[in-house]
Amino acid sequence: MELEQKNIILRIVKPYPEARNHVYTGRLVAYEEGFVAVDGSVLHFGRATTEDPAGGFTKSPRAIRWVPKERIQYIRELPEGIDPFDPEQFEITAAGGITSRAADRPDLLPE
Repeated sequence: MELEQKNIILRIVKPYPEARNHVYTGRLVAYEEGFVAVDGSVLHFGRATTEDPAGGFTKSPRAIRWVPKERIQYIRELPEGIDPFDPEQFEITAAGGITSRAADRPDLLPE
């Protein structure tokens, strides 16, 4: 797999609309028999509200986690210079999405 040993962001499919989002950030370290292994953290959050603009954001400790490929909504390679182990590199949107701060760093965007 061409993403092995690359820094990635991986989003899990939500089983129902009200479920919290689960987004893995880290390094894809292996791909075997329908699973991918990610060395990193999981960011958990819900839809942002006036009372909670961060959507109840929590971060799990760094570990290697095996994720079944049928649960993966998408995997994206992160631009060079974005540290996937630093939650400050990511921003939760009002719609309940997540983006990297690469847009704030023109030096990281491809020409």
